[in-house]
Amino acid sequence: MRRLLIGFTAWALAIAPVWAAPPPAGSNLYLSTVGVPIIYNGRLMNYVLVRLSLTLRPGTDVSHLTEKEPYFREALVRLAYRTRLNPADSLNRVDPALISAKMLPICQSIAGANVVTAVEIKYQEPQKWLGSPAPSAAPAPRTEP
Repeated sequence: MRRLLIGFTAWALAIAPVWAAPPPAGSNLYLSTVGVPIIYNGRLMNYVLVRLSLTLRPGTDVSHLTEKEPYFREALVRLAYRTRLNPADSLNRVDPALISAKMLPICQSIAGANVVTAVEIKYQEPQKWLGSPAPSAAPAPRTEP
């Protein structure tokens, strides 16, 4: 019995550094793919399928935030209807820098202050490939007879 107790104590001391390891530097929450609407001149032109990765503060419980995933996805779609997220010269993609800048404060309000530290696009693919948008022509001046 004594040998068993000494053996278990030695094993516990050998594995203790693994138990006391610090939390990972930062974990990510990967959202499901979302169809982001591309609106041009007030018309729905395309959808771009986007998958976001939210970088979380170290020590954050990821399982708690997975319950809030629908809120993050809904916020992205609502943002796309309010703000143009695609570059001016393309109807086939979204601007990663713009999405990151606009979604970060929204994600922090959903998850809590300073829980989400970065938003990154991991995947984007248009639903259909469209050509570049035609430059908007100014209306011809109206002449009165």
